[in-house]
Amino acid sequence: MGKALVDRLLKQGHVVYALSRHPPALKDNIIPVEGDVTVDNLGITYPPKIERLYHLAGIVNLGTDKGGIIYKTNVVGTENVLKYCIRHDVRHILFCGTAFTQGRNPYEQSKAVAELMVKQSDVPQKTIFKPSIVLGTKEYPYYGHFSQFAATLIRIHRRAEMIRRGAEDMLRLPLIRPVFRVKGNNFGHLNLIKIDDVVEKMASIDKPGTFWLTNPCPPRLGYLLKLIGEVAMV
Repeated sequence: MGKALVDRLLKQGHVVYALSRHPPALKDNIIPVEGDVTVDNLGITYPPKIERLYHLAGIVNLGTDKGGIIYKTNVVGTENVLKYCIRHDVRHILFCGTAFTQGRNPYEQSKAVAELMVKQSDVPQKTIFKPSIVLGTKEYPYYGHFSQFAATLIRIHRRAEMIRRGAEDMLRLPLIRPVFRVKGNNFGHLNLIKIDDVVEKMASIDKPGTFWLTNPCPPRLGYLLKLIGEVAMV
């Protein structure tokens, strides 16, 4: 999301210091800064004077926290960002959290803790964004949760399809239309929101508070699986 947000901020005429372990190339109004949120002072040797700090760095993984990397990045990283803001008099932090902080997995737990840390920090202005499940676009591909789910379904089916076709060829069976079933609530909803809409709000909201960036009319799961089926031809 960082790339998409930077593009929006540049269009608004801002000068952007882009912090990353692998910073982008220098171009008009964007100044690359090599750093890492998991180390003290974000690894920055010569801190620039900035007015606002967008904190989007994080590990998005709904699995187990192998090696503690999710906690280290999402919680310790946020702690380092807040210390940086206090140390260098950054008056406004804009933090990207998540709409899902029910604590069902290490990711949700880490984001809930990080959000609370931001709220309780001594940074004068605090803006918290809580997007739902972010979908990439052709301009800004984003391999988020739903994309991972769809790709996994397609990958599993294609493996099964190779085995099925091999069996058909070996036994000289007639070709049949493949059926792939997924257990779930056909009429349940999944709150998806486009990355463009998320960063548009992030770039335009500059007042303190908590803002939920969610879809007021989320699609049904049955409809989404039908779309995945069309892509996978199943």
